[in-house]
Amino acid sequence: MVDEIVLITGASSGIGAAMAMRFHARGARVIVTGRNRERLEELAKRHPGMSVVVMDVADPRSVTRGMAEVAAGVPHLTTLVNNAGIQRLLDFSATEPPGPADVTSEIDTNFTGLVNVTAAALPLLRRAPRARVVQIGSGLGFVPLAAAPVYSATKAAVHSFTVSLRRQLAGSTVQVVEIVVPVVDTPLHRDLPSPPPMAMPLDDFVGRAMRSLDAGRDEIAIGLGRVSRLGARVAPKRLFSIINRG
Repeated sequence: MVDEIVLITGASSGIGAAMAMRFHARGARVIVTGRNRERLEELAKRHPGMSVVVMDVADPRSVTRGMAEVAAGVPHLTTLVNNAGIQRLLDFSATEPPGPADVTSEIDTNFTGLVNVTAAALPLLRRAPRARVVQIGSGLGFVPLAAAPVYSATKAAVHSFTVSLRRQLAGSTVQVVEIVVPVVDTPLHRDLPSPPPMAMPLDDFVGRAMRSLDAGRDEIAIGLGRVSRLGARVAPKRLFSIINRG
């Protein structure tokens, strides 16, 4: 049996760290990446055998360096989890709308970086008999949160890219998976004054995600993520009003 080697971006906290711990507990070799070396090394210290690669997905040069470091240390990858993401509350109706730096950093982290990491990882994924790319999407990619317009748009782009990538890699040894994430209680929502209502506990979410990955599903919509995906087709205006009320 081929060794299971998993690379997770944005693994210093939240969903990325939780998935890293689940894969590690199952005996996989886990490589955690992110911008914060200290947090990554703390995680790896608690879970001996994890490897740390500092990589900022928003910086193409950092992606190139980071993936070269990964390739030098492993024979292949069996799973890539593109989890890195940031969410900002941006008000374009304000007297001073968001500046280019705010907008660009969110797009580069949530979408451009995901595309770049995927492209860089594919040669390593193809070396394994079977492998998968796991994109962490969002229900907001189907029905946006107006207060987080750029985040919502990037997750819509992630969904579109994932559908196209799945078509391009059909028949290959690389499966392409999208997890449509609901509201989960993680540091992603640090800009909010309080935790979002109906946020799913992190452990519950990761448990459901891992079971669905084990089942081999291509599209995994969980909780309110499933509601958003369905609602975008059958009642988009109604669901948009519900999500954006208040």
